[in-house]
Amino acid sequence: MNWRPWKIGGTDTVRPSLMYNGFLALGCLVLGIALFRAEAAKVEGAVFMGIFLLFSAAVIMAAHLPGCTGIWLDKDGFLARDMYKSERYEWSQVGPFMLRRRMLGSGVEFPYRPSEDADPQARHLPRGMGGSTWKLVQFMNERRNQALADEN
Repeated sequence: MNWRPWKIGGTDTVRPSLMYNGFLALGCLVLGIALFRAEAAKVEGAVFMGIFLLFSAAVIMAAHLPGCTGIWLDKDGFLARDMYKSERYEWSQVGPFMLRRRMLGSGVEFPYRPSEDADPQARHLPRGMGGSTWKLVQFMNERRNQALADEN
């Protein structure tokens, strides 16, 4: 597999795709500015929709602030952070990573079991990470299998 995350210290880091988020934010900016044109401004609500799209572009690009969004992997597990909301997962607590197609694109989902007697819960990784979703699934499964093999 050619795709690899960034190496920072002793951990691998998967960051959001700047190209994906950049084009999405650019689309929001173009639509927002188009709604501010004189003809469109006469339509009720067009100005408010334009303002919403301009703020949306800022929020999309905020994912690239340092430490805001990403996946930090080490030998014990990984930390998934989405817009500063973070959760730590141990490799022994997660099942295989799967590609899930949704209405608004694809995402990476995995079963999480915090304890042996608990029912598994479906969790997902932050969207737009590192480019190709299926390559991220493959990489995360490789890291999980490697960590579980080293554990035994």
